[in-house]
Amino acid sequence: MRESSGGGIITEAEAQRAGSGNAIPQRTTWQLPEAVPVNTAVPLLAALLSLAAAGARLRRRRARDSRPFTIAMVLLAVWALLRTPAINGSAGELALPSGHLEGFPGLVADLALVGAGALIGVTVAGVWGKPLLKRAFYLGLVTMEAGLLLTYDPLHPSYMTVETHQWILALSGLAVNGAVVIAAAPSYRIIPARFRLPLSLFMFGGLSGATLAAIRVVTLLRPAGPQVNSWSPIVAVPIFGFALGSLVAGARIREQELEDIEPGTRTR
Repeated sequence: MRESSGGGIITEAEAQRAGSGNAIPQRTTWQLPEAVPVNTAVPLLAALLSLAAAGARLRRRRARDSRPFTIAMVLLAVWALLRTPAINGSAGELALPSGHLEGFPGLVADLALVGAGALIGVTVAGVWGKPLLKRAFYLGLVTMEAGLLLTYDPLHPSYMTVETHQWILALSGLAVNGAVVIAAAPSYRIIPARFRLPLSLFMFGGLSGATLAAIRVVTLLRPAGPQVNSWSPIVAVPIFGFALGSLVAGARIREQELEDIEPGTRTR
């Protein structure tokens, strides 16, 4: 089993079952040495940080505007766990002998990643005060998830379905992370100083996510060129930005609330 350039799992059996006319082309890949534990350590750490961020936000669960980002953190943790080699390999053994459900853990991981991205976009639209943009992200969520499901065909994989699956991941990453950067950058100088660190972390998540999405696009446009063999460690990098940003922002908000309720204190 190998990880596709789009982040999905493509097994050798899938490649063999693809017809000669629709065969998935072989690509030159950049591969980390198997002895390097980064493929396991980085996604696991990203999952733990995402769960911590989601748990810290539970105290605000009654606030409707807070729910999309909290759910997004949980979905990012699901993606990171399923992209951990040990867990992915164990889950991959659940595939039926007939080939049904082959690569299913990779599909679930991709559904979680795209869903998290769309909900982060919903959060950004809410902060922006753009209800139409929020609806657009919800519509994108349904459309992209449906596209991922329709392109999952482990019994009859083809070049078209695999490439469509990868383009969905690439374009959704560009849209969401681009929105994060566009929304965060103008706000940096006008927000209180105590919130600039979490905003910087969100911007880091958006910039790194947009960069990785652009790399996906390049690899798709140049299938004969070098490809990324394992996306898991590098896709986990933006997750660190969003999760840490959420944790720091939550801590700063609690500090401000305590200062506001204490008589004689002044909010910085």
